[in-house]
Amino acid sequence: MFSRQEIEGLLRKALAALIGGLLVFALLAALLIAGLVLVLWAITAGLTPYIGQAGALAVSGGLCFLALGLFFWRLISARVTSSSEEGERSPTLRERIENTIRDNPLEAALGAFALGLFGQADARFRALVLQSGVAFMRQAKAESAAASADPAGVEPGEGMPLGGEP
Repeated sequence: MFSRQEIEGLLRKALAALIGGLLVFALLAALLIAGLVLVLWAITAGLTPYIGQAGALAVSGGLCFLALGLFFWRLISARVTSSSEEGERSPTLRERIENTIRDNPLEAALGAFALGLFGQADARFRALVLQSGVAFMRQAKAESAAASADPAGVEPGEGMPLGGEP
């Protein structure tokens, strides 16, 4: 059938095509980001003579937050319309956000990273985020322990503190 050299050659070509595709994707992403940055600089430079530098920066920052809000609103609303057609009850905002995070883990990780960048400057905010993360981990651990110990009687969180110490 095929010789070893032909198979290795085909594998090398496939690997080169994959690496090339990834490089093209990375280059296009970098060009898109650079283009957005240049558009923001142009908006700021164009508005500076009319409303001043602070006003121009505020307008361009507001446009960024508006675009980000529209992006996440679109992610959440797309899930609501697809599930509401099946005749189920309307999910709450928390359920929609949880489903969005489950369906889009990469975007959720990027959002958490961006949130972490804001937390680097404020020690109180970072402490709050860490406390809530530890509390959620303890609660999940307590619920899983309660479910495995007595699956049929006790509600999670009853009878034992979240930390597990009596």
